[in-house]
Amino acid sequence: MKKLLPIMFAAFELFSIKGNAQFAKGTIMLGTTIGSTGYSSANSDYGYDVGTLKNTGTNTFTFSVGPQVGVFLSPHLVFGATPAFSISTSHVNSTTTNTNNTSTGTATSTTTTTVSIGPFLRYYFAGLSGNNWLYGQVNGAVGTGSGTSSGNSYTATSTGNTNGKVTNIFTWNSGASIGLTHFFYKRIGMDMALGYSYSHVHNYDINNTYSTNKTSLVITSSTNNYILNTATNGVTFAVGFHWYLRG
Repeated sequence: MKKLLPIMFAAFELFSIKGNAQFAKGTIMLGTTIGSTGYSSANSDYGYDVGTLKNTGTNTFTFSVGPQVGVFLSPHLVFGATPAFSISTSHVNSTTTNTNNTSTGTATSTTTTTVSIGPFLRYYFAGLSGNNWLYGQVNGAVGTGSGTSSGNSYTATSTGNTNGKVTNIFTWNSGASIGLTHFFYKRIGMDMALGYSYSHVHNYDINNTYSTNKTSLVITSSTNNYILNTATNGVTFAVGFHWYLRG
């Protein structure tokens, strides 16, 4: 144990010296994420007691990009803010097969764009060989935006087409990640991070549906407006570049 303690102190001192060489209190971290992407997929099968079968599949893709501005509060701790632009696309398909072998189905696509801003806190905790540093980061944001939706449906007697708007979007999210910064130069670094994110979106949807009777070809219209609250969570991967500027 007596031999181990000097080694541990020497390693801690080495990390501290290396950290001081890269970072210092008051250093400005300025950069951007090339893209933070997320993908989730879900499939559900229902078997009802009456014999009806239903299948629902949902696929969601998100992409976010934005600058980051932070300041080192200590040689390892960074506090900053991230304004961002995000786009999200969701596809939902549902098919129901009845006991008489007739079926109904719907397919809906929704695309939204939002702008947001929020804080982040990053801590560099270990220096590695090859000018690499490991860090942990937590972040959050709030935002607003708008979007569009479209879809089609069918039954045994009719077909339908739906067009709509997604309005009054209010979104918030939070997340955490573990990443690595590789320094090409002492003041330029590239980040790669893997993390987890949770988000909640509130919006008001306005939808107009036009249904066509297969026999008479008569077209009828209807309106379906509703409030929607959506919570999602999943894995994220982000890549970005930062410049470290000392005052």
